[in-house]
Amino acid sequence: MKNQSSLFALAIIAILSFFSSEAAVLVVNNNLNGPGQFTNIQTAIDSAKAGDTIYVSPSPSNYTDGDGIFQVTKRLTFIVAGMRPGEKKDNSALSRIGSRFDVSTTVANGTVWTGLYFAGIGSAINVFNESVSNCQVLRNWFDGSSSHITFNSSSFSGWLIANNFITANCGESIRLNNNTVTNFIIQNNVLCEISGCAISLITNFGNAANCIVSNNVFYGQSNDQAFAGCNNMLVENNIFHTISPFGLTNSSINNNITFGTSQNALPYGSNNGLNNVANTDPQLTTFSASTFSPFQNFQPAGGPARTGAVGGGQMGVYGGTFNWNNSAVPAIPVIKRFNITSGASVPAGGSINIEVISTKQN
Repeated sequence: MKNQSSLFALAIIAILSFFSSEAAVLVVNNNLNGPGQFTNIQTAIDSAKAGDTIYVSPSPSNYTDGDGIFQVTKRLTFIVAGMRPGEKKDNSALSRIGSRFDVSTTVANGTVWTGLYFAGIGSAINVFNESVSNCQVLRNWFDGSSSHITFNSSSFSGWLIANNFITANCGESIRLNNNTVTNFIIQNNVLCEISGCAISLITNFGNAANCIVSNNVFYGQSNDQAFAGCNNMLVENNIFHTISPFGLTNSSINNNITFGTSQNALPYGSNNGLNNVANTDPQLTTFSASTFSPFQNFQPAGGPARTGAVGGGQMGVYGGTFNWNNSAVPAIPVIKRFNITSGASVPAGGSINIEVISTKQN
């Protein structure tokens, strides 16, 4: 007789297989007797083939590796429970990542991280040495570290960083070392700084082309700023609450709102722009600038932030392409009903019928 845990693991694998009809889905689970082929993420990476999906099960214990690093050596998709799974009423547990991901080869081009909770990991996604491109960082929670997404040496292109909640603690949220960067999209994220260390959140995009920073919410301490050393960017539809939008040069700054910052007037310096709103409360629905949680409601209740974005939409994370409503969990189906329709046991060599009903998540 197959036990319920084994059958549930099979159901997870069956549902996740929609990502690719040919790629495999590997399940990592560090819970005692939890269903899954692996207990360690690095072991799953080493066993996977390019294009495979690694699903990391929710757990109260951090997933770690002995040297503190998961080496990403091929194109993979990492799918985890989500940064706000309880909002979907399916499971309130996070998938806690306790080691960083190092990416040092172009063989990893196209890798996706979605739904991870990084528990205070410095340089949680650390990209270096080669021109790793066309990756996605979606719907993750980066919690309380000195840095989060870092790029070192070479040039990078085609990265999408969207729907993340990024809490910095005396360090940058997204840091480049003045690399050549093209076709970067940083959109519909909440970026905040908790300590007041007078730091910048997005830094050293000094040689940028086609880089868009759109529909984000920046908040935290009044002596912090959103940018440093950033050049030739398109910055639009953002809410700058207490954190200054200073640190940009030769950039287009359109349809943003500032409130209580040291640089309320937009544009400034060598930048250009239109339709910005200075030092006006964005009227976020349920919000405190001293609370650093993705469970706040960052939607403008009224005023210019509600209708002042490009095209008349909302500024901040509830406008734009990647609506914050969809940020809680990854866009994978969730099992709603799981029935064994032919009995709980079968003879050796026999068949068992399983009915799985799931719903999609946007």
